[in-house]
Amino acid sequence: MAEEILKFTKITFIIHFVIGLLFTILFWIPDITAPMFGIAVNPDTSAMSRTIGALFAGLTVTSLFGFLAKEWKQVKIVAIAEIAYLVVGIIAHIISFSAYEVGSVVLSLIVTIIFLVLFLLTYLQQEEIIKTLWK
Repeated sequence: MAEEILKFTKITFIIHFVIGLLFTILFWIPDITAPMFGIAVNPDTSAMSRTIGALFAGLTVTSLFGFLAKEWKQVKIVAIAEIAYLVVGIIAHIISFSAYEVGSVVLSLIVTIIFLVLFLLTYLQQEEIIKTLWK
């Protein structure tokens, strides 16, 4: 297992931080987010949107700490949690596909799959299961 944090891992964490920050902001403004998914804005959807925003905020902060960390062991659990969250997120997207505007859910699904691939590659490289892409 590589003790140092690889460049690919740092890049994954910073990309996730930037995109996560964007999603955090969007979901904290349900008047923008709900119509993107074809959902009417009301107190219930606003509360759910802000709850999802809080989830994104938490994951975004962990990616910032992952980027700032010096050793893999400091952030290994973050990568594992991200992988688990992303797998379950893909399942939820598939189950709920018909409830949303097709364009928005497809874009969200694509972003989720891309992050799953990035975090899987991060984990596999850091654990030296596959060869390092960038040193």
